[in-house]
Amino acid sequence: MQLRYFVAVAETMSFTDAAHRLHVSQPALSYQIKQLETELGARLLDRTSRRVSLSLDGRVFLPLARAVLNKADEALRVMRERLGMVTGEVAFGSISSVATHFVPAILAGFSQNYPGIRVHLHEGGTAGLERGVTDGSIDFAILGSPANPGVLEVTHLLDEELLLVVPKRHRLSQRVAVRLRELEKEDFIMLGPHFTLASEVKTLCRRAGFEPRVRYEVGSMESLLSFTKNGLGVAVVPRLALVDGRQSDDLAIVSFEEPLTRALNLVRGKDRYATVATRALMVHVRANMLAAAAAMTKPILGWSDQVTHELKKNEG
Repeated sequence: MQLRYFVAVAETMSFTDAAHRLHVSQPALSYQIKQLETELGARLLDRTSRRVSLSLDGRVFLPLARAVLNKADEALRVMRERLGMVTGEVAFGSISSVATHFVPAILAGFSQNYPGIRVHLHEGGTAGLERGVTDGSIDFAILGSPANPGVLEVTHLLDEELLLVVPKRHRLSQRVAVRLRELEKEDFIMLGPHFTLASEVKTLCRRAGFEPRVRYEVGSMESLLSFTKNGLGVAVVPRLALVDGRQSDDLAIVSFEEPLTRALNLVRGKDRYATVATRALMVHVRANMLAAAAAMTKPILGWSDQVTHELKKNEG
């Protein structure tokens, strides 16, 4: 308990705030810190009438105290799980397209089977989610290709098709399929650099033999489609961004002759302990995503009708 008191004061730099966080009186907190310092034979905190700061010994002791508390908390979780108490909290991250189309159904089914587990959803770009998984603030996440796979446990879920989106009045809007190289002289609308989709599309263009001309970088898929609709450029987008009709009547969707895909992966910290609650949600997510992989082979409504019509016309 004394270690927890010390860490609380060190993190808040205030006996008042730490006492409030721990739900104890300030005199009791001060007494416990004094007892800890006496046992250690070292002053951990420098106190004045106006501020509290860590002493040199306190700065050395703080990470050690945190490590002991983390191990103690982990031991409690293990014993609760051993006794069959499937409760707890899970921090689950997801890129926006998956969070929009898959996560609500996934969590609805999961909460029915595990009502005692609370899930905190973190939605964002791959780079931010990867940082969260690496630093431990997120237990696991669904994202694209991680930048540092060596420090992560990466499980491939599915390959998501990439499609070309152009304004209806664009020269390629009536095509059934195009080669990526045909976009060499086009202006591109792309997501910002904290989305790995941007780097993936640039890499694909370079492999096709050209450097994409990025006219605008935007911060969301909604903005990307809106910019494209208004004739500011063309965009390469994942299939999931187009399955709910957001593309509108002002956009045309065209497939690529050389199938282009991006990987969706489940990632977690390598060698990091996963609670029963975390493992249960990971199994549930993976099963649902594998089922979704089969559904991804179904054509997109509207666009599929156009493709089927064109193919039949060409065959005839």
